[in-house]
Amino acid sequence: MDDLSFIVATHVPHATHSVAKHLVGYATIQYMEYGSLLLRYDDRHYSMEGKWFWTAYPGPYTVFHRADGSRSWNHRHLAFQGPLVSQWMSDGLWPTEPQPAPEGKEWSAYFDEMARLALTPSRWGRLRGLNMLEGLLLELAEARQAPDASDSWLAGVLTDLRSGGMDYQAIADRSGVSLSTLRRRFIQATGTPLHKHALLAKTAKARTLLVETELPVKAIADSLGYQNVYFFSRQFKRFTGVSPATYRGRGPE
Repeated sequence: MDDLSFIVATHVPHATHSVAKHLVGYATIQYMEYGSLLLRYDDRHYSMEGKWFWTAYPGPYTVFHRADGSRSWNHRHLAFQGPLVSQWMSDGLWPTEPQPAPEGKEWSAYFDEMARLALTPSRWGRLRGLNMLEGLLLELAEARQAPDASDSWLAGVLTDLRSGGMDYQAIADRSGVSLSTLRRRFIQATGTPLHKHALLAKTAKARTLLVETELPVKAIADSLGYQNVYFFSRQFKRFTGVSPATYRGRGPE
């Protein structure tokens, strides 16, 4: 066990805390069973809803907290340190982005057993915990590389949403499925509801325009399809925590 030592494991059924820090000398694997969460690695932003895995590790400034409109999330985490983490990174096993939990396994029970074994006084128990952790990383890596027949339809839907499209029936028609099927498949593939993803895409574009141009806020709202600048401002603040004018004044975090 010289290559890896376990530090702590936690399970918070109704988490409301906020994490914002650089990790030094250790790494973690995190699992959300249900709820909604916003995650950031440096300038990369993610919105997660439902069952997700993500990591924290030395390097990026990691921030996560409950999403607007969500009371809490069900949170598990396991922390560890040692050279084996670097080996996993070099082998491509380490997730550097959040990832939906692969289907077909009861991950809450798996995580709990992994954490229990990892922190047991028994050397053999800790080795079994290590084996489960590496097994989890292998399953996540395999899921990242597995061919997905839905890639083509998803790429088209994401392109529509990034271009500002919000006629979901038309998007469904172009994808050759019903609107209800599109909504279900989209949330399964991305972890985010279709409409929320569209709003997040608009907010991301608004961030860029606010920082990189001198367009008035009303002109930005018009370019994004908003008929009311006040509604745009309220929606922007909902997803960023500040008004468009305040965001422009201080720039991206």
